[in-house]
Amino acid sequence: MKRRAAREIAFKLTYEMVMTGQFNAETRDELMAEDADCDSINYVNDIVGGITVHLDDLKATIVKYAKGYEYDRIYKTDLALLLLSCYEIKYTDTPPAVVANETVEIAKTYSDVKSHAFINGILASVIKEVTNG
Repeated sequence: MKRRAAREIAFKLTYEMVMTGQFNAETRDELMAEDADCDSINYVNDIVGGITVHLDDLKATIVKYAKGYEYDRIYKTDLALLLLSCYEIKYTDTPPAVVANETVEIAKTYSDVKSHAFINGILASVIKEVTNG
């Protein structure tokens, strides 16, 4: 399984968490395809676990850069994408540009027409903060 497919699974699980307040192991098992390799399974589990552990920090980061938007008023699909990508940018070794690019592409598929620009703007600020210390 390619990383992009694993990232989409992580996004779907994060979306479910945004909507219900918790991650669901049954959903994860259903979404993981038969061709899911060990690396993809570990990636999804690490992302889900990391978002859970760092949720308060991730929320604060999103609020900091989503000027004019209250956290609870952000479109839930966008919120799931922002939680996922902010976690990856801040807490993993994945190159931030790759995270931003793939997140924008996923937003174009699953979110509103203008959402990718909103998400890209927030991620650009997060990347700037992380790379400039």
